[in-house]
Amino acid sequence: MFLDEDHEANEAAELTKQTLVDTQQRMGMMLDLMPMGFLIHTRQGIIFGNQEAARLLQVPQEEVVGKHFLDFLTTHAGEAAKQIEEAFHGRISVEPTEAEVRTATGQARTIKLIAGALPWEGNPVVQLLLQDITDLKAIQDRLHLLAVTDELTGAFNRRLAFTTGHRLFNTQEAASNNVALAVLDVDHFKRVNDTYGHSAGDAALKMLTQTVQEIISAHASRDMTFARVGGEEFMVLFPAMAPKAVFETCEQIRSEIERGPVLSAAGTFQITVSIGVALRRETDASFDGLYSSADKALYEAKASGRNRVCLDESGPLPHKGLTRF
Repeated sequence: MFLDEDHEANEAAELTKQTLVDTQQRMGMMLDLMPMGFLIHTRQGIIFGNQEAARLLQVPQEEVVGKHFLDFLTTHAGEAAKQIEEAFHGRISVEPTEAEVRTATGQARTIKLIAGALPWEGNPVVQLLLQDITDLKAIQDRLHLLAVTDELTGAFNRRLAFTTGHRLFNTQEAASNNVALAVLDVDHFKRVNDTYGHSAGDAALKMLTQTVQEIISAHASRDMTFARVGGEEFMVLFPAMAPKAVFETCEQIRSEIERGPVLSAAGTFQITVSIGVALRRETDASFDGLYSSADKALYEAKASGRNRVCLDESGPLPHKGLTRF
């Protein structure tokens, strides 16, 4: 009788053991079918990773175990570590962490990390869900670029320029900084279109943009904002530059554009620009007021002969020897 009971108990134990093994295998197969990376992580390292996690990390699945997830991150490792630590304490972060993973092949992937606690007894573990958002981020970046840049020239557009200008005026730092604005306009642009065609006019605007961007990128202070704000009208916002340097930069822009040839199917020609500059005064309450002053200076540059830089009449002179027009 006792032998029969022992035999039945051994059979039940063996069946239970086999059931656990089968369940573990089935769970592993189910987790491998997940479209997201899934890791089970102790404080020391990974104890399980599904196929998608191995693909994201570019590590063979059997080699994922034992590694630490943070070692794969090249950005925002501190934020990820904080989120994982909160998961060990049973807390879930409101916002997931977006970080860059550098794979074994050197490829960079952007992932979204969601961490949560697992109710296991003994050594505490957490689950890490990894979503590959590389393509999504690329689309978002492209859409953002389209939203803030001019399609023809690649310069920032009017919306971005004015948003930046208004934001600058709403900061405390702007009141104490040397804020200046330059408005550029191509001289006799209609004549260019009438003589060489609209495609040549487009080429002229592209040449102007490239010239200004090269000057800005080579400048020690690269926090200037260059944008196309109208058909042939552009602006440069100087958030923190001495008045003399502002005028010298504008004069360099004018001179380089005058010297630069415009290459088009209709022939090679040259263009010039008129530039109006306004320096922020204590009485300027908004970016719109500063823009209006620069626009008046541009009008003066046009009226006094074009191809020149003019300062707003009511603004301070940037250095001795500069005359107003």
